[in-house]
Amino acid sequence: MLEVKQRINLYLPRFQPAQLSGETKKLFISIISVVSIFCVLMAVLVFMRFSAENDVLKSKQRQVDLNEALTRAISQIPNVTADSNLINRIAREKKVLKKKQKVITYLYQNTINEGENFTGLVDQLAQQTVKGIWLERFEILNQGQDIQLFGYAKTPKQVSRYMGMLGTQSSYEGRNFQQIKINKSDSGWHEFYISTLTLDAVLSMENPTSMERK
Repeated sequence: MLEVKQRINLYLPRFQPAQLSGETKKLFISIISVVSIFCVLMAVLVFMRFSAENDVLKSKQRQVDLNEALTRAISQIPNVTADSNLINRIAREKKVLKKKQKVITYLYQNTINEGENFTGLVDQLAQQTVKGIWLERFEILNQGQDIQLFGYAKTPKQVSRYMGMLGTQSSYEGRNFQQIKINKSDSGWHEFYISTLTLDAVLSMENPTSMERK
């Protein structure tokens, strides 16, 4: 039996694998490019979503911090609600002042001669608002050179305060009250009399310009 030997050249073109055509290569390249771009876009979208969620969380946390800061600030604000007792007291004091001004205005309009001008004395007298003082009447004498005051006070100390405040007014500055009399009445109030005249001058007066409240 004869042994047959045959040589085969595997490097011949017919033994090499088939090669892809140029169109097929371009198709694969295009697919790979599209997939790569898609992956990049997905990565970008995921990053943007993560960043947006992070910003939202930060905004919520900042809002919580601001609300807590606002709550602390409100808790530190003192109570500015007006006290009802204070409101009522102010209303009463305004009514008393209004009554005093009406009395002074009435006396001024109905008892002072047209030729006399005591506006400063009367107006500044009406401006005094010492609590616990009730001016019953006053007399302007010697063409405005002298004045006498009659009224009631809860305590003698309030009379002194009334005189001190009156002395700061321009029309009363420099006037010396020569007579000050304070007597306690049956009602519990202190009746007071203040005058810039001396006792001898009062006794010698015959017809003072008297102003009395009705």
